[in-house]
Amino acid sequence: MHVLVRLPLPRIRPKLRILLALLLTATILVPGEPATAASGTTAWRDGTFVVDTPNLVRRSDIVLQRPNAVPAESLPLGNGALGAAVWAADGFTAQLNRTDTFPDRKSLGHLVIPGLARLTGAPDFTATLDLYDGMLRQAGGGMTMTAFVRADTQQLVVDVTGADPNSTQTAQVKLWSGRAPQARASGSTAALAETWVDNAGAGASGRTFGSLAGLTAGGRNVVANTPNNLTGQVTFQPNTDGSFRVVVAAPTWTGGDSIATTNAVLNGAAQGEVRNAHLQWWHNYWSSAGLIKISSADGTGDYVENLRTIFLYASAAQSRGVLPGSQAGVADLFTFSQDKRDWYPAGYWFWNLRMQVAANLAAGLPSLNDPMFRLYNDNRDAIAAWTSAHMPGKQGLCVPETMRFNGNGTYNGGTDNASCDSTIPPMWNSLNVTTGAEVGLWVWEHYRMTDDRAFLQANYPLIKGAAQFLLSHATTGSDGKLHTRSNAHETQWDVTDPTTDVAAMQSFFPVAVKAAQLLNVDSALVSQLNAAIPKIQTLPRTDTATQTQLLTPADDANGNTMIGPSTQPAAQRRNSENIGLEAVWPFNLIGDNSALGRRTFTARSYVNSHTWSYDALHAARLGLATEVKSSLLAAIRRFQVYPSGLASFTAQPAAEPYIEQSGVLAVAVPEALAQDYDGLLRIAPAWPSDWTGEGTVAIGHKSKVHVQITAGTPTTVAITSGANQQLAVRNPWPGQSVIVVDGQTRATVVAPQTSPTLTIPAQAGRSYLVEKTGSAIQPFQALTGTPATAARRYDKATIGLPKATPTGTISLRARANGKYVTAGTGTPLIADSTTIGTAQQFEMADLGGGNVSLKARANNLFVAADNAGAAPLLAKNPAVGSWETFQLIHNGDGTVSFRAQINSNLVCAENGGAAALIANRTAIGPWESFDLINN
Repeated sequence: MHVLVRLPLPRIRPKLRILLALLLTATILVPGEPATAASGTTAWRDGTFVVDTPNLVRRSDIVLQRPNAVPAESLPLGNGALGAAVWAADGFTAQLNRTDTFPDRKSLGHLVIPGLARLTGAPDFTATLDLYDGMLRQAGGGMTMTAFVRADTQQLVVDVTGADPNSTQTAQVKLWSGRAPQARASGSTAALAETWVDNAGAGASGRTFGSLAGLTAGGRNVVANTPNNLTGQVTFQPNTDGSFRVVVAAPTWTGGDSIATTNAVLNGAAQGEVRNAHLQWWHNYWSSAGLIKISSADGTGDYVENLRTIFLYASAAQSRGVLPGSQAGVADLFTFSQDKRDWYPAGYWFWNLRMQVAANLAAGLPSLNDPMFRLYNDNRDAIAAWTSAHMPGKQGLCVPETMRFNGNGTYNGGTDNASCDSTIPPMWNSLNVTTGAEVGLWVWEHYRMTDDRAFLQANYPLIKGAAQFLLSHATTGSDGKLHTRSNAHETQWDVTDPTTDVAAMQSFFPVAVKAAQLLNVDSALVSQLNAAIPKIQTLPRTDTATQTQLLTPADDANGNTMIGPSTQPAAQRRNSENIGLEAVWPFNLIGDNSALGRRTFTARSYVNSHTWSYDALHAARLGLATEVKSSLLAAIRRFQVYPSGLASFTAQPAAEPYIEQSGVLAVAVPEALAQDYDGLLRIAPAWPSDWTGEGTVAIGHKSKVHVQITAGTPTTVAITSGANQQLAVRNPWPGQSVIVVDGQTRATVVAPQTSPTLTIPAQAGRSYLVEKTGSAIQPFQALTGTPATAARRYDKATIGLPKATPTGTISLRARANGKYVTAGTGTPLIADSTTIGTAQQFEMADLGGGNVSLKARANNLFVAADNAGAAPLLAKNPAVGSWETFQLIHNGDGTVSFRAQINSNLVCAENGGAAALIANRTAIGPWESFDLINN
């Protein structure tokens, strides 16, 4: 992938409405249950998987234990079309963003409320982003603040209590240099409005776009004015009880009367009721979502659960506009850097949308994908015109991988870096021709999950057009097989028979046949496809050692083959995509019974390479439970740098937050718990054995599977069927006798058997329990949780903001042997004392960025990872440098660990504490864990 310092090249990217009524679901709300399910219990009762939805969602609330003073610490609010990044600068700052301010996705401006500085600057400041309510709540200094982007209209609402009734308050919407809004004020309303025309560069739409942020307040003596041409302001006094409200109206804007439009959108919100519809929407949303609770002794499972739930929150907050709220994997609605945008804000990479699409489907939230399907289906004519002009001689639709919002393949206004363009020299996506097949496969997958024939019929032209294109792109060689010359996505350019082409044809052509036959259309196309299917060649092979030899399926028996990127495996690689694993996902050709697939994963060239790395998802499909966990945690450690739970493409705070890393996580987790992509339901095919998993995964035909698993063994397997179907299920307890009973009456549905696969004659609206034959009925306990009350940490990553690192005198007790760490005079640190004295005390100082130093009280010298970390820790130096800098890691079990900056290794109480401390480990276990004791 490209570095973020941009040349005039594309990014090397390997890349609604939500139902207000409950979808078909077997989940009900039971408040007031205990905080966690006891071992040996089940959440299944009388045909229902019982979930305490509010408390389970709130396990993942984002808690601030100190003010989020800088933009990179902002928290996200949104309704799917309007979003805000909120932080504590100047009392209260919110950057407002919309999905439709093309082509540059310009911000609507900042809302600033200086009077909240008393709250955010108070010693008792606390804040919580309540995911279940979709609200940010703060308290401090005797004041409270509640902010939310209303789910039912285009407003940001800020409600405040505890202000001085006699104070004068202001609220401003403001833009910055380089913008040219019209600032207006009338009565109690101020507005900043700007329009522009998308008319610069190749591919421009010629359409008018704009931004509008209109402002009013609920209080006394509200007066609007415009201090300058970049600012709209209201001045007011709080109500006599100290409360006030600030409301920003931020609708789609293409011009007109900004004050009249603002007042129409506000519709009395300054004084009226604004919460009920908003809360109803969010509560209904969560009731429809497939939630998964994860618990583990080391806290890693809980942290992963939190990130998945945060993704589901963010997905709803960004995915209800006309077009997707995320481009290039960026969480654009929650960006915080004024008008700075990464990559190509007018366009979309499908590589970076697809994990979000899959995560939404797995959670049973298919309507969140409506903007994606609109992007492609509404642009069919434009895509067809682009294909005709830029892929001459080809038929159908070549869907550009980097596609502008108006349906063409230009890149950043240029013509030299386009997608689906054979008229230019090979470039990143010029000959990347399988995006249309991928989109078509997701059309089919949406239909398979929902049985929505009307949806399939409306979007079938995408399937047809993509199939026509691939048929016209492939040629029959002398061997009688279909051959192509294309890009292997962005990794190899202009090569023969790229794996992406072969996999796309193998997966997509049969689906296109099914869709056409189901709709009883295009018999001639069906005949063409059926004739082509036997001519599709096998997936290219290469060797695992050098990945340069072209091998064949006959070589698989030697155990040294893997799926290569093309039939030119030695061709130059330009991006870090694991092309061979595309056959595993998204093309669904290889699963957990494939030695070839596992070798391709193990020998992959790029491990945890970018925020979009699909390592964890590929591991889940291949049944590699250990790798699922390690890949998820590696991505968190490297990329999840923001307290919002979002990631950075650069692995450090930068201009924009990214959602693609948590998107991969949010689909890998349910895939590890249950899979049915090929019609066979697998229970816990790749679930880490030290994680307890409990939750719901959406499966085909409007159905859901509810699973509870502990220590690698499923304890509850329940299915609610949304259709009449013959449901194939792999035996959750291989080799053991299983029985299927009705989920409500417990009548036998499938008699006891030990078969590897059983078939359930499922009926719509009925539920089924798969159990070990003769097993006792478990006692009931609802699936519930305890709302988060503090920030969480995993390694250097945090969700929320913990209290500032404590400074002062501390001692360290090694978990390896339970003894205190001693700093001797001229001797290395060692955990050898049963009591605390001067030699066991250290002055810990916060160096910022999560780093600390330790000064030994024994000799007043700083502890160093001596010899650049190659020697044991020694209190020897009078000043702090890289040898004396350690990252303080708060572990999930309450212990801490230290990572030496000089070599990035963890400090270890070597030999179970019998040897000196040394920074030489890469993973945290008991020897790397310490109790931090404040003296």
